[in-house]
Amino acid sequence: MTLSLRSRLTWWYSGVLLVTVAVFSLVVLWLHWRLLVRQYDEELGDLSGTAVNVLEGELAERSSLPLAAADTEDAERIPGVVIKVLDPDGRPLRPGGAPFPLASSLFVGVPDDIGQTVPGPDGPWRVLVRRGAVGEQTYLLVTGGPLANLLDEWRALVEALALGVPLALALAAVGGWWIGRHGLQPLADMSAQAREITVQTSGARMATPHPDDELGRLASSFNDVLDRLGTALEQQRQFMADASHELRTPVSVIRTAADVTLSRQARPDEEYRDALAIVLEQSARLARLVDDMLVLARADAGGYAVVTGQLEMDDMAADCLAAMQVLADEREVTLRAALQPGVRFHGDESLLRRMLLNLLANAIEHTPATGTVSLSLTADPQAITLRVADTGHGIPAEERERIFERFVRLDPARHAGGAGLGLSIARWIAEAHGGSLRLARSGPDGSEFIAALQSPVAKSPPGVPSDD
Repeated sequence: MTLSLRSRLTWWYSGVLLVTVAVFSLVVLWLHWRLLVRQYDEELGDLSGTAVNVLEGELAERSSLPLAAADTEDAERIPGVVIKVLDPDGRPLRPGGAPFPLASSLFVGVPDDIGQTVPGPDGPWRVLVRRGAVGEQTYLLVTGGPLANLLDEWRALVEALALGVPLALALAAVGGWWIGRHGLQPLADMSAQAREITVQTSGARMATPHPDDELGRLASSFNDVLDRLGTALEQQRQFMADASHELRTPVSVIRTAADVTLSRQARPDEEYRDALAIVLEQSARLARLVDDMLVLARADAGGYAVVTGQLEMDDMAADCLAAMQVLADEREVTLRAALQPGVRFHGDESLLRRMLLNLLANAIEHTPATGTVSLSLTADPQAITLRVADTGHGIPAEERERIFERFVRLDPARHAGGAGLGLSIARWIAEAHGGSLRLARSGPDGSEFIAALQSPVAKSPPGVPSDD
């Protein structure tokens, strides 16, 4: 079973908090024990110092170490603390005194004035040893006591933490769950809003009450994606609508010609030939339209394989001019060329031919009789430049970028043979070769299109496979 994001956040939060509190509690217990022991050592040190002063005073009066030891032990009777004066071997110096409750071997070699924890008869003890001498006789002054009271106090803190920590963790887990629920509620709202966005409600967008926080930026980014998808969807709808409209005309003409021709059992051969000519013409137009649409569709999907190779650009341009000569003669348009020789380029020859033919065909169709269409080819270390200029009537300023959109024809009645896809395909081909296609100028004296391709010695553009 997959846990929700809120549950995972709560578990992670509780786990991290548990480890943090556990480490903190251990550190607090360790420091508290150290503080208790240090305070007890200071208390033992003060008592030991006082006992040494009393012992030295008694020695000054009696000059007998055993008697002075007995007086010192009697004078320094403090509940919970034992003060004993021992000989160097750890035996009590007081005559007839009670045996010391700790083993004498525990004090041999023990450093002076440093607290030591040693095993006692009823649990651990804390002792502090001071060494002294009277003439040639040495002694050990041992001050110590059991750690039972300290342990009881420390265990009380352990019990308090054992009760408080789980309660704090439970409260923190509940609080984390509540915070996670309210903190992640905007995500749940965004998810609900996203589920309501369909093809029929593609214009709906997510609400962004706090656009400057993380969730607000996420919603804004999602809305940007929806905007791009909406634009693509609208373009697809428009493409389908325009394509259906363009396809309907030749199909209708073909069907009408066939229906009329077959409406009578017998017709003259000339009528059959005329009908077949109409079918042939419209079929050719339909084939060109379908081919152009297929190119654009594959280009949009990134599935058009651009196969590059080395080619002579001036020879290719001359071939395109020769292919367009028939159309130019039919429209009484003069073709001129200024081609820089020896220009080589690494690209897809069939696509580049198509681009140049589309540009030349567009220029010839928009040039009146006796007009001129010029093609120039130049190259420099940065780019190859193809310029196609005509002497037509120009393009209105508000239409100069729109002409590169699909199915756009500024004068459909005059140019019924085209579908308005030529410039769209030409621009895509230029961009597929790392270049650009733009309308450089347009006015009453004509228009000029410029296709700038990458350097003739440059490598193939990114994403374009090479045949090398």
